[in-house]
Amino acid sequence: MYIKFILTILISCVYSHSDHNHGNNHHHGHSHNQFKQNGTIDGIIINESTGDPIEYVSVSVYNSTSNALIVGGITDSDGYFKINSIPLGEYFLEISFIGFETKIVKDISIKKQFGINQSLGDIKLKSQAIEGAEIKVVDDVPVVEFETDKMVYNPSDDIVANSGTAEDLLNKVPMVTVNQDGQVSLRGNPNVKILINGRPNRMGKEVDNIPADLVDKVEVITSPSAKYDPEGMAGIINIILKKGKFEGLNGSVKVNGKHNSNSSIDEINGTSLYANYQTDKFNIYSMFSLNNRMRYRSNSRDVYNILDNTKYYDTDGYRYESTTRGDGYSNSLTFGSDYTIDDNLKINAEINYKKNLKNRLINQEYFQDGMDDTNYIKESEEGDVDDNYHLESYLELTKSFLDPEQEIFASFSSHASIDSQFERQNQYNTHIDEEEDNYELDLNYKSPINEQSNFEIGYDGRFLNSKESMDFELEGLNGVNDFNMKRHIHGFFGEYQLELSEKLSIKPSLRLEVVDKNIEFIKRETNMTDNSSLYGLLLSASEDPVNIQEFNIFPNLSLTYNITKKKNIQFGISRRVKRPAGGHHGSWGQLRPFPRDVYNTSFIFKGNPFLKPEFSNQFEISYKSPMPMGFLYTNIYYRAIENSIEWYNEDLDNSVDGTIITFTNAERGSDFGLEGFMMVMGQRLGASYNANTLSNSDDDFQLNGKDERLSVWMSVSFPEEYIKIFGFEFGFYYMKMKTPGGTLFGDKGTIWADTGISKSLLDNRVNLSLSIDNIFDQGGFQMNTYRPTVDSNENEVLQYNEVKSFGSGRTLSINIKYHFGKMQEEKRRRRSGGGYGSGGGGGMDMGY
Repeated sequence: MYIKFILTILISCVYSHSDHNHGNNHHHGHSHNQFKQNGTIDGIIINESTGDPIEYVSVSVYNSTSNALIVGGITDSDGYFKINSIPLGEYFLEISFIGFETKIVKDISIKKQFGINQSLGDIKLKSQAIEGAEIKVVDDVPVVEFETDKMVYNPSDDIVANSGTAEDLLNKVPMVTVNQDGQVSLRGNPNVKILINGRPNRMGKEVDNIPADLVDKVEVITSPSAKYDPEGMAGIINIILKKGKFEGLNGSVKVNGKHNSNSSIDEINGTSLYANYQTDKFNIYSMFSLNNRMRYRSNSRDVYNILDNTKYYDTDGYRYESTTRGDGYSNSLTFGSDYTIDDNLKINAEINYKKNLKNRLINQEYFQDGMDDTNYIKESEEGDVDDNYHLESYLELTKSFLDPEQEIFASFSSHASIDSQFERQNQYNTHIDEEEDNYELDLNYKSPINEQSNFEIGYDGRFLNSKESMDFELEGLNGVNDFNMKRHIHGFFGEYQLELSEKLSIKPSLRLEVVDKNIEFIKRETNMTDNSSLYGLLLSASEDPVNIQEFNIFPNLSLTYNITKKKNIQFGISRRVKRPAGGHHGSWGQLRPFPRDVYNTSFIFKGNPFLKPEFSNQFEISYKSPMPMGFLYTNIYYRAIENSIEWYNEDLDNSVDGTIITFTNAERGSDFGLEGFMMVMGQRLGASYNANTLSNSDDDFQLNGKDERLSVWMSVSFPEEYIKIFGFEFGFYYMKMKTPGGTLFGDKGTIWADTGISKSLLDNRVNLSLSIDNIFDQGGFQMNTYRPTVDSNENEVLQYNEVKSFGSGRTLSINIKYHFGKMQEEKRRRRSGGGYGSGGGGGMDMGY
């Protein structure tokens, strides 16, 4: 089927001509002899179920006597085809398209007595059905789908991603990247909101505890309406986990392992189990996973000055090297149930339990003033305590009415967690306890006004409470630091959607928020005989409690113009916010004035409790269009930013060695970007450019300037149905970043590439896959930057920072997955029963 389809396309490009005037069935210029001896066939292909025209349908003309393929063509956006230059004779047509039954139209005579121009009128195609006890339409889901306000990525049979976690999967999603530290970025911006099943991820932005094969789809929303929490400057990523879609018992069991130069399968492995049981009234589902991880990291930092083209180390210059080897263990259990009380009332209840344990061994080598003979070596250890846990409960009620567009929705969730950690260096110990007790309440009502318009109103309540206590020990210094934070947000929203015509629709929305935030820090030193260290310097400063009340308005406007049913232009205006520390678990580092990494001997990170929220007014235009055997997506966006939250390198007194990195607000900023990607026959290619500019009235070098980022990515995949032997996938991602004082990821940029193969066994019940991540053993993080400063002799110099950080490098993964239940039986019948047309061959995923 695949070869036949390609052959038809090639022939049609040479011989066929598609005429958009359906009523014109005759050629002009009949005085020419060649038109007297050749005929035409035209017609319109429509979906029998909906009556809609079908685009890109393959139409092949065969000789009835020899069965030889004569010529072919494809339908246009109106489902119309016209095939010219057909010699006189007897013919039949083969009409085929993915997801529909192949149709044969016989007894077509191109002869003078019957007419050499044959118009077949409407030709109806049936959706491909599965034969069995029940009739179900089972189609392959496109890799990428576009809905009104979002892009949807369907993992499907993704080989490389499905052998890992949701973190690996997100790297496959257009516009999304995940670095070695698990930081998720959208369009190169890490200020993104991560949701799980529409709810905030309680593990922050970490998603490496979610097995990839439990993810049903990923939604990317770059211009959210006011009904969504405005947190996340770049947009929202919503990870939807699987639920039962077939009656009876269904599920899967997966085991996986990884190997690289630093660790092997005995240290990096995972097991996951998914099962659901569905009846007419109940759907009970459960997910369980165990994961062992091992991460290796080598870091180096070189800080020196340049004066008159001469490199030298001042009192604040140093060379620092460290290696970190960390192992982690996590398990999670989800149990939930959907219950249909009646046709108009449904309830969902869910409980999630998660446990994460990690341990890291850090070796540090510090060369003061860059001199080898003044170095000292320290080893420290940090990790979690066994009694950690995260427990979340969720209750949802949905009430619908006779009109399916009218609905009342209510949900309540609670989250409780204990996270105890330790840090140890030689005979000194530090113990950290974190407790969180959070609640969320959502109430929504939506209803149509008439056939062209509807509205929705709602309330979101977010109540976050966090307590942290750190009992630390250092040489000549020990004590206790407490950090407590409460933040309550009351959000009220309303949105209105109006279809002005079949072509044009508009959706304005507005959100009002009241924020109440209280921060308290308590310092209790029991011994302070040495205050010359970085940590001692920080403790000498006093911090007062912070109480903030805010009222914010977030307007939003979306406008969509449909050029055709599948081609449109969208325009969006929105206001968004990046709140300091975000609000997810363990996120208070931006606000906590006391550093957590007390045993880092060269530089430490501390928060700024007086950080202001970062606001942005965002404008974007996107264009989506089908193209032959695929689709095209382009987007241009601009953000005007207020109080941009930025990393900041503090200048220290020369009597103290090292560097303090904190956060501060730049007064203004702007962000401009353009991106585009296309999918052709299931293969993906994309690129993006982004420029971020900061501006501050005090001319601070760190808060003024321009960052630029260029990225290119590609993914090629051929499922097993195509090449018969196994499924194959290859992809790469290239990125280059330029900053005012240098570059990130090296002068030439960096490239990641991965590949994998998969094979179905035991009548498609077992899937075996092998993949290689980071084929070229590159990646990592490199920073080469400079900034103007003054050295100990009051000379104006350029201080250079050269930072390198590399992980485990090239990694081999093996994944074995076993499917059971009716869902797998449906898939197996589809693959073996000719579900894609004649010949039982595989279909072609156009991705749209």
